[in-house]
Amino acid sequence: MSVLPNFNRTSNGTIRPPPPNKNRSNESDFRPGKDNDTRPNMDPFDESPEMLVELPFRLYFLSQNRVPFFYPIFCLMWTLYDNILTAADLFIMAFTSIERYLFVFHHAFYRRYKRLLYRIPIPTCILFTTIWYTVLTFGYPCKNSFGYCNFQCGSLCYLKNVPAFTHFENSMFFMFPLSIIVIGNITLIIRVLVQKTHMKRQRRLGLWRRNLRMITQLTFIAILYMSIYVPSCILLIFGSYVQRGRLQPWATSVRTRYFIHLKYLIVFGCPFMVLAGQREMHRMIKKLLCRAYQRRSTQVYPMTIMNTRC
Repeated sequence: MSVLPNFNRTSNGTIRPPPPNKNRSNESDFRPGKDNDTRPNMDPFDESPEMLVELPFRLYFLSQNRVPFFYPIFCLMWTLYDNILTAADLFIMAFTSIERYLFVFHHAFYRRYKRLLYRIPIPTCILFTTIWYTVLTFGYPCKNSFGYCNFQCGSLCYLKNVPAFTHFENSMFFMFPLSIIVIGNITLIIRVLVQKTHMKRQRRLGLWRRNLRMITQLTFIAILYMSIYVPSCILLIFGSYVQRGRLQPWATSVRTRYFIHLKYLIVFGCPFMVLAGQREMHRMIKKLLCRAYQRRSTQVYPMTIMNTRC
């Protein structure tokens, strides 16, 4: 059986590389998307069978370094969903801080306007946030250029064209509720601690302990919020508003790579913070510590029999 000659083989035995395809553009300029003819032969449902909420999309991007669906409507809906939930979460926590302060120190006012406090602020904040992001995401007259290898397909066009929208969203939907959370909880803790001296003089420490228990659970959750969002806010200020600074590119990179994903630690950590604020959990921890201390302090001496002569 004869062997067909290989015309791509050179005289020294090596194989010539195939000729470049002139009809295709440079690979560095290629981005998978609707305007391109080819797409990666990977199904996003091979590894994740159900992608119904935002977290699986985020995890898929961190794993594959690309968005799961190459469609503009998916990018718009993902960005809209994430922005609304993040802003609403911060506003609800800010309202909770104000509500707990009024409940502890202005109980008469709280009982009188309780229905208005629950019916007006939270629905107004959520409705305003939803209308703002929906109108600008779908109704602003500009053309989005999506990068399907970027997180959430990159920034939307209205943020690139009008920097005032970026400043307004950073200040109104992020810095403003975060400042209420920080100032409200610090004021609440300081006032409760100062109140102890007055209650001690009036021999009303029982009321002070009840007030302390009412703010303990909120304090643990607020600490969790502040541990994530306060560093993110500081990085945002250094990356966006501090001009000609050496920390500007570093702050932008750290916030974009890490802190926009660390907010899920709040979601996963809230149940543990709630448990940390329960009295039953405190009693259980005290019992465990007391048992551990007793085991350390207890010393076992060997028994000896001393034989004495009569």
